Amino acid sequence: MARNIGMGPNTLLYRTVVAATYTESPPLERDLQLYRRRNPTIRREGLTLTWYEGPYTSPGQARGRRTVWERIYASKAGPARVQCDIEVCEPLWKQLPPPRREPSEA
Repeated sequence: MARNIGMGPNTLLYRTVVAATYTESPPLERDLQLYRRRNPTIRREGLTLTWYEGPYTSPGQARGRRTVWERIYASKAGPARVQCDIEVCEPLWKQLPPPRREPSEA
């Protein structure tokens, strides 16, 4: 299903990058299984989990997600810390060429 996020020709997009670093493997494994259900693109590198949320059309929405994750990890008070960054992207739109037809389709 198409999603309209108000993409004008010069619209900037924002996303939240969440990197959670653990000091122990069992809590990391538990969180990896839990978070992977919601975000199948989560990556594990050693004791760090990294995932992206977005895109959003305003930096405030991305900052809001950063606040959510900082509060979640602060409330855990366990062997993990989180760092959240906001990234911005200015898409470059290009028109795709029409599909090439095979001679047998003519």
